Amino acid sequence: MNEVYALCVGDKTVPRSQFMYRDPSPDTCTIAFYFWLILSPQGPVVVDCSFGAAEAERRRVANYRDRTALLAACGVRPEDVSTVVMTHLHYDHWSGHDLFPNATYFVQESEIAFWQGPGRATPMFAASADLDAIDAIGPLQQAGRIRIVSGDWALQDGVDVRLLGGHTPGLQAPIVQSEAGPIVLANDTFHFYENLEQLKPVQVTVSMLDTVMAMRAVMNLADGDTGRAIPGHDPLVMQRFPTIAPGVARIA
Repeated sequence: MNEVYALCVGDKTVPRSQFMYRDPSPDTCTIAFYFWLILSPQGPVVVDCSFGAAEAERRRVANYRDRTALLAACGVRPEDVSTVVMTHLHYDHWSGHDLFPNATYFVQESEIAFWQGPGRATPMFAASADLDAIDAIGPLQQAGRIRIVSGDWALQDGVDVRLLGGHTPGLQAPIVQSEAGPIVLANDTFHFYENLEQLKPVQVTVSMLDTVMAMRAVMNLADGDTGRAIPGHDPLVMQRFPTIAPGVARIA
C-alpha cells in the first residue's frame, strides 16, 4: 500500500492578507514550504521539487532544511527518483528540479503554455516564478525528461492525478490510495486549511472562480474528509500528522 509523506524545507512570515482573499487583517501568518513523497510498491514518487538553499536565501525563507536529508529520513536518495509529478511551476515547487538527475517530470500542457506565455509576461504572476527554472523546461524537453500531460490521468496503480487549475491554469493534484483512504495532495488549490473552510483563495490566483470550484472538487475527491485533503503550505500539517524526523511528517 502507498505511504505519503510531507517534507518541510522551511517557513516564512508573510502578511495574512496575501493568503486570505479580501482579508482586512493587518496581521501576519507563517507559511510552510513543502514537497511530498509517495512510497509505492513501484518505487518512490516525488510531488514537486521545492527549492535549494540559494533560492531560500533569496526569498528570505527561515529554518531551511536540506532536501536530501529530508528524503534520507524516508530512505530515499535523489538519484533513486525517476518520477516527479509537478503540481505547478511556481518557484517554491519547481526551481529545485536539478536535485533529481534521473527524474522525468510530469507537467500539464496548460501550465507550460502559461509560463512560456502570459504568466512570464505579466509581472504580477512572474514574481512567483523562478524564470531561470522556467527556461530550463525547453532543454529538459529536448532531453526527454518532461512528460506533458493534458487533463486527468493515471500515473500508476493507486495514484491518479486530477487537473484542477485555478491558482495556475495547469495546477494538478495527485490522489493517492492509502490505508487511510484516498489522500488528495491538493497543494496550492488551497494554501491553508482555512482557505478551504472559507472557500477563500489566496491573492495570487489566476482564476478565483476556478479555484473555488477546485476546492469543492478536492473535498469530493477526499470523500468530504478534510483530514485527507492536504493543503500546500499550512504549518498545521506538521502538527496534525506524526513526525518521523525533523521536517518530515507521515500523512498515511
